[in-house]
Amino acid sequence: MPKDDSHSEESQPSYDRTNQPDSGSSSSCSKGNEPSSSKDVPDEEQDETKLQEKLQSLKGDRIGETMYSERFVLSTILKLSKQGDRLLEDDEEFEHDLCNLWDMTIEPDVVRFLLEQDVIELFLALAAGSQDFRLIEILFGIIGNMCCVEEMHALFHRQSALLVTLCDFLSVSDAPVLVQLMRTLTTLFDRSDDERFHWFAVMKQVDNLAEKIAMILATSTNRALLEHTAETVNAMINRFTEAEVDYAQLNEFYRLFAKSCLLEGLFEAFRQLYPIPGRPGNDAFDEETLTLKDVKTMRRFLEIHEHFIVNANELYEAYVGEVDQCVHRVLASFASASVLFPVTKNTVCIFVSISNIYSGLMYHFRAESFVYMVQIYEQLTEALQNPPTPPPLGPVRDAMEEGDGEVDDGGEFDVETACAEIREAIFFLVGPIDEAIIRAAIRMGQLKESTFERMCRELRETMDGEPLLYQTCAKLMSAVRSGEQEADQSMPQAAQ
Repeated sequence: MPKDDSHSEESQPSYDRTNQPDSGSSSSCSKGNEPSSSKDVPDEEQDETKLQEKLQSLKGDRIGETMYSERFVLSTILKLSKQGDRLLEDDEEFEHDLCNLWDMTIEPDVVRFLLEQDVIELFLALAAGSQDFRLIEILFGIIGNMCCVEEMHALFHRQSALLVTLCDFLSVSDAPVLVQLMRTLTTLFDRSDDERFHWFAVMKQVDNLAEKIAMILATSTNRALLEHTAETVNAMINRFTEAEVDYAQLNEFYRLFAKSCLLEGLFEAFRQLYPIPGRPGNDAFDEETLTLKDVKTMRRFLEIHEHFIVNANELYEAYVGEVDQCVHRVLASFASASVLFPVTKNTVCIFVSISNIYSGLMYHFRAESFVYMVQIYEQLTEALQNPPTPPPLGPVRDAMEEGDGEVDDGGEFDVETACAEIREAIFFLVGPIDEAIIRAAIRMGQLKESTFERMCRELRETMDGEPLLYQTCAKLMSAVRSGEQEADQSMPQAAQ
């Protein structure tokens, strides 16, 4: 798929529904012009009668409990079926109607009404025969909204060829179309009932699924598309490795999905989204503008690697340095207090993933990552001792995008949990590493002995029973103390 810079943001419309056509309005107007059946009826009763007539008129045309018009939906679908080769850009009014229909599908009653009209078959047939990417984007946006109701899941599960046909569009080159396709797949997998719907049997019918997703990740420059694709990969892994716990199927999933091309796509997408500061050409990303969406996306990338490392560890033999670079990039962000605080659920989950990644990648040590983790630990322990006053909304919170879910403002529990997870990550990182290497990192970061004394004391409390617990703590304390002794001995020599 060629790189696509034509759309910098997700193209979900937010049209004003006040302009939506409402056939009930015209019928109520005609009712209002009829003469009264009795001149003796008081004005108040006449007004009440007219109001009831208007309400009945509206109710007769509305969809379920909504105030949306059946007539408008049906006329829009009819016009859509006759669209042919015409482009939406040539019919602005019809595009507006379709976008209104897209907005309407947040209502479950509207979705069920559309399903009664068998629109999915129509939408996919139109998309397959169209070169109008704006039309396809809107159709897929509607389908994505419809996946919020279980009836839609039942349809895709019952008629699996529809879902396979939808996934055939993974090969198109239009970023907004792919964004809506990824939204659809993520919603489908995230919201499905575990016992009723088993999607792996369907998804393994899709030709070259991992390769198609890898191509999007490796070649797109569209930020929204990369973010949504990471969400989709994570949703697939959660669906096929946690919700569906058939171990034979789990092994089959990793045989089909855990491929080097997908890893390479993930690494390239991460570098595109979060370039390393200070490198030539990487000055475009401003750390101070890191948003909640960015934090969530970082979490998704790390969770994907965590799952793969736990279940397909051999795949990473040639990519240890790449995944370590991702972890290092995330830690570099969270070493900044403006990103670390306030601690949220996403923060905690990121540190959980880092801990599990380091427990799976043995004998690998980056001094800078170690220093960042210790600095994060120091900030978290300080926050536990002296809880900070909640800061005003900064760039991280102000830039939250709609649809990211509820804002998690964190709290003492999250700080304590994050502290425990980063502490364990340090434990797994240094466990197999030689003391001299650790000592050099401690000196490089000018880290304090008191920090490691507290850390080891807490590790003994929370990880009691871990086979290498006391050996690792002893190695940490020996490294920091011998490092300080070496520093003290070098000071007189330097003075001379």
